Order: sequence, then C-alpha cells, then structure tokens
Amino acid sequence: MISSLYPPPPPYVKFFTNENLNRLEQWKSQNNPHESSAVEPLQDGTGTGDGDGNGSASTEKDQNSLVPPGELRFLVPPSPPQGTHYRGYGSVWSFEDKLPSLKESNWQQLYSDDDESITSDTKIQELHKLMDSLLLNFLELIGIASVDPSKFAPKIKNISLILININHLLNTYRPHQSRESLIMLLKRKIESKRQEMEKIDKVSSEIKAKIKTLANMDDLNYHSTLQKESSAASNPMNNDIVDNLLKQL
Repeated sequence: MISSLYPPPPPYVKFFTNENLNRLEQWKSQNNPHESSAVEPLQDGTGTGDGDGNGSASTEKDQNSLVPPGELRFLVPPSPPQGTHYRGYGSVWSFEDKLPSLKESNWQQLYSDDDESITSDTKIQELHKLMDSLLLNFLELIGIASVDPSKFAPKIKNISLILININHLLNTYRPHQSRESLIMLLKRKIESKRQEMEKIDKVSSEIKAKIKTLANMDDLNYHSTLQKESSAASNPMNNDIVDNLLKQL
C-alpha cells in the first residue's frame, strides 16, 4: 500500500548540515585532493600504470584515501557514470539527448524513411497510413475474437507495433513543439510587457495633465492676488483726489 505520493528522503539527508559542510571544507583544505590525486611511483621503481597490476591497486588505494571519513563521505557527490548509456529505474538511458530510432530500440519500422531525413508532409502521410492499418487490424481482431478468440495474440502484436510506430512519429515533433511553445511563451511575455508599458504611459500622461492643471490654477490665483493688491493700492489715491475736489468747491 502506498502511504504517500512521493518517496521519503534518503536517511543520509540528515548529514547535510552546516557543521558538516564546514568540516568537509576543512578536510578538503587539509588533504587538497586535487593535488594528492596524482599517483606517486611505487617504492620498487615500477610505474603506476604498467607491470603486474600494482599500479591499479595503488590508484584504487589513493582514491579510497581521498574519501572523507565518517558521515562526511555522504556529502561528496558520486562521479558520473562511464560510457554512453546508464541504467535508471529499470530502463537504459543514453547520455546523448536524442530520440532513439526504432531500429535502435529493437522495433520494426513500418515506414521507409529515416527520422532525420523524413519531411513533415511524409510524416503526415505515414500517420494516415498507420491509422488506416490500425483500424483495419482492429476490425480483424474483432472478427478473430468472434470466431476463435485463442488466435488473438498475433493481431495484438501487430496493433502494438503500429501504435509504437505512431508514437515514435509523434515524438519526432517534440523539438518543433518545444520551439513553438517557447515562441508562444515569449509572445505572451512581450504582450504582457507591452501592456505594462501602455499602463505606465497612461498613468504618466494623467499625472502630467494633473500637474498642468495645478500649475494653471496657481497662475490664476497669483494673477488674481496681484489684481487685488493693485486695486487696494489705487483706492486711497482716488479718495484723496475726490476730497481735494470737494474742498475746492
């Protein structure tokens, strides 16, 4: 019974602490594994990689001596696997990021062209042919199952082979799908940035309009204040002139 969706972390995850990391750095500085990895010649003068195999034993011994002691050895990542393939989760995987052909996967290829030279139009035609063959084999399977169900195995193999070829042809579109997905993502990013720029321009335009309105209001208030001051200053002079004229009369 599965108790959780994801498996629990490995038990050595508790060794990844700041204290252990500091101890590992101190061990590296003391042992200097990059320089000590060079194998010294043996005491009898023989070479390290020739002769009766003592060189390889010495190399393994030196490599083992470079492993940190105790729980610190869990903090050192393992060396990458050698060769062109590796095994993981019960399957064999290639280091090269390339879709393996049907022939490399030990499956019969039902179309003649290679994956690298086949064109998109040819892929579409081959997919239509494979779909027709799949429907025909399915109808034949129904007929066989209605007459003699014990003879269904060969037809199931044919259907499986057709489906594998269809799946392989569809997988050849993965680079095109990735490229188009990246283009769509970039277009969305560009559109979102353009909308943000338009919003910024709109807000800046509104702010500039408000600033101009406030500046015009300040000018009007200033002119009205000047007019009031000038009128207030001219009123006493007019009163004096009127008084002098009345006295003369």
